[in-house]
Amino acid sequence: MATEEVFNIKCKIKALMAERGYTLEKLALALQQKYNVKESKNNLSNKLSRGTLKYIEVKRIADILDFDINFVSRKG
Repeated sequence: MATEEVFNIKCKIKALMAERGYTLEKLALALQQKYNVKESKNNLSNKLSRGTLKYIEVKRIADILDFDINFVSRKG
């Protein structure tokens, strides 16, 4: 993944977290509780910095933050 794309994803997720009042620690705890996954603040931080979040992880983060992921066709 290109560095610019990683930066954009990281910034977007962090902006959504801030909008909802979430820290990485609070988000990790919410993911653990709702999805029974082993996630930590450091893990999330590393994945965001490296751009290695899987789609399912992004989907779960969006769910915790009460957002939907929406694919929109670029064709009329």
